[in-house]
Amino acid sequence: MRTVLILNQDGGTIRGMDAREFGEMACEKLAGLGDGCEVRLVSGKDLVETLDEAADDTDIGTIVAGGGDGTISAAATACFHSGKTLGVIPLGTMNLFARGLGLPLDPPAAIEALASATVMPLDIATANGRPFVHQFSAGMHARMVRQRDRLDTSTRMRKIASTIKTLGRVILHPPKFRVEIDTGSGRESHIVSAIAVSNNLFGDTPLSYAPVLDAGVLGVYQSHALGSGEVFRMTLHAALGRLQEDPGMTVGTAQKVTLSFPDHHVGTRAAIDGEIVPLDTEVELVCHAGALKVLVPDTYAGAPEA
Repeated sequence: MRTVLILNQDGGTIRGMDAREFGEMACEKLAGLGDGCEVRLVSGKDLVETLDEAADDTDIGTIVAGGGDGTISAAATACFHSGKTLGVIPLGTMNLFARGLGLPLDPPAAIEALASATVMPLDIATANGRPFVHQFSAGMHARMVRQRDRLDTSTRMRKIASTIKTLGRVILHPPKFRVEIDTGSGRESHIVSAIAVSNNLFGDTPLSYAPVLDAGVLGVYQSHALGSGEVFRMTLHAALGRLQEDPGMTVGTAQKVTLSFPDHHVGTRAAIDGEIVPLDTEVELVCHAGALKVLVPDTYAGAPEA
C-alpha cells in the first residue's frame, strides 16, 4: 500500500518553506512506510476534496497530513471513515494533536520520528456524527474562536495577538446560558459560561491537549455561570496548567454525553477542533475507542515498550 503526503500550503509554518522541496524530502524519508510515497500540495480550500480522494483510493494505506490542527482534524476524519492510517506533520500554530502524540514540533524532526513510528489504534470522538480529535465546545471558547477568526491571524504572532484581544473581550462580557447534560446517569440542568467535551482528558499543561489518546473516554468540562473576575482567575489557572483545580470548573469523564440547549437561538455557534459551526439544539457526543489508526512515535506517553 502506498503512502500519500498531503501538505496544506496555507499552514502557518510551511509558508516560509519551499513546499515542493520539503514534500520531496519528507516522502523520501517516509517511503519505507509502504510501497513508496507521493506528495500532494494543496491550498486550504482544496484540502478536504484531496483528502477524500486519497481516502477513496484503494492503493493508499497511509495518509500523512502536514498542517495545523484544522488540517489534522480533517485528515483524521478521512482516515476514520476509510480505515486508513493517519500520520501527522505539525505545521500549524498550536499543533495540539501532534503534542498529544509526543511528536517533535520541528517538522524535519517529526518526519524522522514518523519514519520509525508504530501504528496504534487511538480514540476519536463524534459530535452528532461529525468526527473530532480535540474538542467540541460552546460558550466562552467558541465565542473566542469566532471573534478571533474575524481578526488578522495570518501569522503565528498575529494569531496569538488576536487570541489575547478576544480573550479580553470575553473576560469583560462572559456568556451565560442553560445546558442540560446527560452522561448516562440522568439529565441535569445548569447555567454555565462554558461547556466543552474533549477526546480524552487534557493534561496539566498551559495548552489544553490530551497527552494520552487511547484512554477511551471523553473529558467533560463544565463551568458555572462566571463573572469577569472568575473568568480572569480561570484564565490564570489554565495558563498554569491547573484548570481542573479552578473552583468554577467541574471536570468529569464519560463514553457518551448528550448536551441539550433549551434556550437555543438561531445563529448560536459551537467550535469543533477550532472550526466554528452552527450549534444544534441537542448534541450527542460519543467516544470511538481505538477507532483511528495513527502513526505513533516511541515518545508517545502510551507507546508500547520495545
